[in-house]
Amino acid sequence: MPSTFTADPSTLRQLILQPGQGFYVPAYQRDFTWGEDEIDRLFEDLEQGITRATLGGTPSTFLGTVIMVSDRESVMPKHPDALPTTVLQVVDGQQRLSTLLTVFVVLSRFVSADMRWLQQQIDGGTAEDLDEWLLNTLGERRDELLGAIAFKTYSGIDEFNMKPRLIRQASDVWGNDAIHARYESDVAWLLMEATRYRNQNNQHVAIKVPTDRRHLESVLRVITSHIDNLRKDGADVDCDVLTELRFLRDIGMAKALIGSSPAPVAQPELLDDRRKSAARLLVVASFLLNGVLVIDVKAPDEEYAFALFEPLNTTGQPLTALETLKPLVVRSEGGNTDYSTSPSAAAFSRVESYFPSSMKADGRGKSIADMLTAFALAETGRKLSRTLLDQRRYLRSEFQSVAPPNGHITTARDFVGQLADVSAFICDVWPRSGPSPLMSLGSDLDRLCLEVLRSTNHTVVLALLARYYSVWADSQSLHSRDEFMSVLRAVTAFWVLWRTSRATTRGIDDVHRKLMATGHSETGLPAMARRASGVSGSVPPAAEIRAALRNVLSVRGNIPSMAAWVTEVTKQPLYQTSKQLAKFVLLCAHDDRVEDHVAPGLVKRGVSGSFRALTPEVWDSHYSVEHIAPQNPVQGDTSYDLKIYEQGLIDRLGNLTLMPTDLNELIGNKTWAYKKSVYAVLSETDPSARVSHMQQQLPGLALKTKTVLQSASYLPFCDFLGKQDTPLSDAYIAQRGQRLAELAVERLWPMLA
Repeated sequence: MPSTFTADPSTLRQLILQPGQGFYVPAYQRDFTWGEDEIDRLFEDLEQGITRATLGGTPSTFLGTVIMVSDRESVMPKHPDALPTTVLQVVDGQQRLSTLLTVFVVLSRFVSADMRWLQQQIDGGTAEDLDEWLLNTLGERRDELLGAIAFKTYSGIDEFNMKPRLIRQASDVWGNDAIHARYESDVAWLLMEATRYRNQNNQHVAIKVPTDRRHLESVLRVITSHIDNLRKDGADVDCDVLTELRFLRDIGMAKALIGSSPAPVAQPELLDDRRKSAARLLVVASFLLNGVLVIDVKAPDEEYAFALFEPLNTTGQPLTALETLKPLVVRSEGGNTDYSTSPSAAAFSRVESYFPSSMKADGRGKSIADMLTAFALAETGRKLSRTLLDQRRYLRSEFQSVAPPNGHITTARDFVGQLADVSAFICDVWPRSGPSPLMSLGSDLDRLCLEVLRSTNHTVVLALLARYYSVWADSQSLHSRDEFMSVLRAVTAFWVLWRTSRATTRGIDDVHRKLMATGHSETGLPAMARRASGVSGSVPPAAEIRAALRNVLSVRGNIPSMAAWVTEVTKQPLYQTSKQLAKFVLLCAHDDRVEDHVAPGLVKRGVSGSFRALTPEVWDSHYSVEHIAPQNPVQGDTSYDLKIYEQGLIDRLGNLTLMPTDLNELIGNKTWAYKKSVYAVLSETDPSARVSHMQQQLPGLALKTKTVLQSASYLPFCDFLGKQDTPLSDAYIAQRGQRLAELAVERLWPMLA
């Protein structure tokens, strides 16, 4: 091995903040492509790393290996007097480096904004004891963040004496003036733009991204959202260190996270929002610089770097968490001989059957990660990171805690059995690959509820549902089936009532995680995770789940009654909130609907069986959520009351209906008189009546349009729409929304009753 090869564990501070050091991405590397999924995982890793401090460990997270070659000669084109002292050619790790530097830009802006506010309090004489420490320590972190973004040189005119830390070959050139410097790649442009803002003392101002840099704008938006969540009260952040500000009370924790500590704050929860923000940002910035670890591999030349790169990244696949667990399971049963006929072997074989080695590696890894995330929440109430390292560690440590010699073989077998049950639920019940044995026993409404959860990707409920599934799988009794279906309907109703009554999903994941980890003290519901409650295997009656969810909806969700939900949902732009949930609300509203002759154009509830809307078959029909008054009417068309647009009614429930997409394209933004006549035609069930209506109300139709209307299926959700006056008014839209909401909640509320 060449003597110049090194591989050292490094913090980001050690890796990046070296004087006169720049990173150079060769032209053969792909563009900066990391997006929302990768950034989400990065911030999940950051939260997990910070959380480790609460467990007595060193706050840290590992981001893998970066492979680089020190090589100034390969920079092309180059201006020697403008080059960094050390140029590190990035062979592996540029996506991570690019993303982290972008995070530094956004974070430095948030830090600068809070520093300005703190300085104003100090200058104005309204400072608190904490403020000086916050301001000074934040200043240190900000200087480090800015130093990571760009480094200072002793050559260069004005702003060009600062050089971006990372550039790309072919797109960028380190230069000393506007003529020779070029920073066209997204990341280099951003780093240089941040430097310009810094020179203008505008570090607190968000950088305006040109419209032609769409990927960069998207990345900045996602990162900004994550940092904004980390610093705010009430955000869906699973990191007690930040949410509870425990480090402000605990000097040792503050020193571990930040390197210094203020005088202890007895009640940090009473601080104002801006000071809380500054304290949280201080932890995040400190952790990024000192707690994020990589293996810094420096090779003597590019050829040797690629020799390292190949085995680390392309030869085989890393062992999955399940594969690293299996040896422990075999050992718990006494070795290979005894294992082959053991209950653990049968259960583990079930697990392996769902994730066979024949699956494509990427898909297999994702599927296992999805399952283990649900399993950890169902088993111990823990929010498990999707990183392979954390999933391996969790499975192994949890199994070792219940298996001999620390535990008993029975509890070890139960652990593997639960792993098999969760795998079966995730792979047999949750997907749409075909009817599962359990769901084939459910009602139309039960199967529809599952489809609503699936289509909205509401996966946080998987853990709770898997608990009741496991009980059914063990007994397959009618009672356990009914209990599962009752919980299924309850979580669906709760999800729909919660999400459609507010602008964001914030808080709902936390509701379910707390139910799993600690239960619900107000109603006496125990922790729902199998081993969190101390009563392994048993689950409380479904009625207790419904009671807890009703209480949460009322107290935390501010929806204590059906009327309260109606008030909120009719104010929401439901089309923008979620088209899938809007579709379900419309189905609930139209179930057993009949015409309301007293109020033309509206529907009311008819007798049972009048019209079945809550079935999987109706859901699967080619209906999409469409607007009655079009989103973009033809200019000069006065058949739609302008107040509909002025009052923001266009995306609300009262202006939505269900239609086949092809038919909506036929009539999408035509005049109301035309559209109303088409609704009337499509609501006719008698073919001759359709023809007659077209002749009377729609003369001059093109042959193709006539053919489409004559052959189209009956349009039940547009029935009766055309029976109110022209033009289409704001009052009708509001009245229709109120009526539909009242009808929908009649179907939703009993699922939680």
